[in-house]
Amino acid sequence: MANEAVGAIFLSERTGRMMLNLRSDTVTYPNNWGFVGGKIEPGETPLEALFREIEEELGNSVPHIEDVIPFDVFSTKNEKFRYYSFIVVVLDEFIPVLNSESSGYSWVKIGSWPKPLHPGAKSTLYNPTIVNDFNALWQSIKDNKPFKNMLPY
Repeated sequence: MANEAVGAIFLSERTGRMMLNLRSDTVTYPNNWGFVGGKIEPGETPLEALFREIEEELGNSVPHIEDVIPFDVFSTKNEKFRYYSFIVVVLDEFIPVLNSESSGYSWVKIGSWPKPLHPGAKSTLYNPTIVNDFNALWQSIKDNKPFKNMLPY
């Protein structure tokens, strides 16, 4: 069985900007920008783990979630690790209350990522197909049209 983890990148419907968190000195890859998230616990689905991790890392500072959209599944070649990434759509940017795993946050324009990025976030966010999907999602929100995603979870 593979070790699995989840990550969330927040998207503001109003501004089209995405929120990344700055990892604290207490976690691996300290002072790197990445996603809110963590390991999937036994018996959890990726979506259940996502909501648990958001609650653990941001508490009740997250406003109403408009939509959750899976956008990437990364697997190591040996299939021993899998990482599920989600876009969490909120109406507007918010100020998160961070736990000890994060030391900061930033709302950024799609494609204008802060540095240094966590290696996993970097491989996802510098993937041109994914950046195109982010822009297509933002356009669909602006145009009030549904966004279709083909991922199986």
